[in-house]
Amino acid sequence: MPYLLTFLLFLIEIFLFCCGGLIFAYSSDRKISESLSVGIFLTLILISLVFQVGFLLEFPTGSILLEIILSVLNIKYIILHRSILKQAIRSIVQFIIHHKIIAGIIISSWIYLFLLVAIIPPSNWDSMTYNLSRVYLFQQENSLFLENVTTIRQSMFVVGADILNHGFLRLNQDYGVGIFSWLAYVSVGIGTYGLSRSFASPQVSLTATLIIISLPEFCFQATSTKNDIFTAASALFCFIVSDRILANPSAKNLGMLLLGLAYGFSAKTTFLAFLVPFVICFGIVLCWKIGIKKLYQIIIDDWLYLLILIAPIIVISQSWLFWHNATTTGDLTGGETIKIVREGSSNFGLVANLVRYFFQSIHLFPLDYIAKGRLGIDLGEILSNIYEQIFYPIFNNVAMGYRTTGPYPFKIKVLPHEDFSWYGPYALAVIVPAICWSLFKGNYWFKVQSLSLLGFITIFSHKLVWTPWNNRYVTLFFAASGACVAFFLQAIPRKVQSKILNGIKITTLIILISACVLNVSKPLGGLSITEFFKPNIWSKTSWGSDRLYYARKHYGDKRIEQFRDLVPDGSKVALIAGENNWIYHFYLVSPQVEIVPVSFTKFESNPQVYDYLFLFDTETEYDITQLETSKNITVWSSPSSSSQPSKLIRLR
Repeated sequence: MPYLLTFLLFLIEIFLFCCGGLIFAYSSDRKISESLSVGIFLTLILISLVFQVGFLLEFPTGSILLEIILSVLNIKYIILHRSILKQAIRSIVQFIIHHKIIAGIIISSWIYLFLLVAIIPPSNWDSMTYNLSRVYLFQQENSLFLENVTTIRQSMFVVGADILNHGFLRLNQDYGVGIFSWLAYVSVGIGTYGLSRSFASPQVSLTATLIIISLPEFCFQATSTKNDIFTAASALFCFIVSDRILANPSAKNLGMLLLGLAYGFSAKTTFLAFLVPFVICFGIVLCWKIGIKKLYQIIIDDWLYLLILIAPIIVISQSWLFWHNATTTGDLTGGETIKIVREGSSNFGLVANLVRYFFQSIHLFPLDYIAKGRLGIDLGEILSNIYEQIFYPIFNNVAMGYRTTGPYPFKIKVLPHEDFSWYGPYALAVIVPAICWSLFKGNYWFKVQSLSLLGFITIFSHKLVWTPWNNRYVTLFFAASGACVAFFLQAIPRKVQSKILNGIKITTLIILISACVLNVSKPLGGLSITEFFKPNIWSKTSWGSDRLYYARKHYGDKRIEQFRDLVPDGSKVALIAGENNWIYHFYLVSPQVEIVPVSFTKFESNPQVYDYLFLFDTETEYDITQLETSKNITVWSSPSSSSQPSKLIRLR
């Protein structure tokens, strides 16, 4: 009950911040939908900032007091400006009335996605090793500068998105982790409609929005605990705010743009591939349309407002982290260590990766998944074979990522899962043509958007090697393209526009529902009626109460429960694990146990400070015979059937 109460209080806090953000973003020249989208995104920035400041001061519990103060101020702010909130509610109700069926399906889908992130336990591989695990390490060390890690990702990667889940994990439970991903998804959906309505009809704007929110990979990321979806929300936020700057240049809008750019980079460093072309293109347009003299005057008139923003921007931009990384390792972001950045700069590699992404974009979900499951026709294998026969002799392994056994093979996997899916049939049929159309036919503002997106995919393809999971990195390119899509659809001749829009609406709604139902990591049902009556994710996890369902499935044993039962609270455990080990659940079930990731060498130099040694999937690499004595007892060993043999040794 105490956990449920604090969980609900944090949800109320998030809701209050969103309402306050909506009111703050509102202006007479901005659509309610735009203001709501901006308000949601400002909430992400604010909560991330509060948590980061708490940890940087090495007093994370102090953020609770700051949250209470901000919540009280928000309540007062909402009461004073309640007319704006009432206007927003009326606008939402009117939209639902005018689009009853479509709105009903969208709302139902969004509610279902919300329930998935609020109730079903997290399962993403990266989160088990990195995204969520690092938050527990932050909490254990009361610092963002981690000294003991199992992978450099935990200590060196940006924290702007991952730190958000501290709001739930500090309660020693993981209900609700992923809600911020869902908020980012909703922010993009609402923002796409609002941005499109400034130049397109309601029907065109709605159709463009449906295309974006039904992108399969985008839907899967809405229930994930990964950080890629925040880059898309950041890019759209920058588009919305920049549009307002051109219409109404002000220090407030300039400040929000700087915050949006800083936060996008703090969520994932791949955002830099968007930030650079966007700043260049928008900077040129801004100087041309507004003028340097007027911009200078705006800054001078509101210098105090912009000065106050410097400190938050420094924190959010992760400059403190890059400084720490540079002084301790000489590697700013950790990218050199994990080798995702291409060492060469050949344009041939750029072309090779663009061709690979083109093949992946031929994504006919859910038809491809149904064809494979019911007819045995694997479209992914067909496309992979075509690439292998025609293009592999040309590109070979240029710009390919490598594993220990060699380069990753180019294979398209037909699986509705966030690690393998792509962006549906409209990615190639509508979004890519729309971006190109906006570049050649649009005004200066559409050129800024299209050049920013094309610049992103070009830089990304040029600098990063291809891997099977690059699908999630390009979310920004597809999900932030909504305004370009609306501009493209608006150009369809009126004679056929209505029929085409209706066809797109029907198919996108089918894709949206399919993405909710057929997500294989959190399945509601299968490809047949009989499969729908088989145990789904809700029954498998006992309606979310079994928080260790994915852990048992991954390990093949009950090591998490046994670790919890064998290691008493207050103990100190030396954890020797590799960078690919799922360490998250051990921190989840034993929050009162200090689990310290160390190297075997470091452990050997000072073993007396630990109560237990937990060798995680690595015991064959070390000589531990001298440890297993009558004094040091092996209290647990994984069964032979386990996929990752491990051992827990009591030292004293």
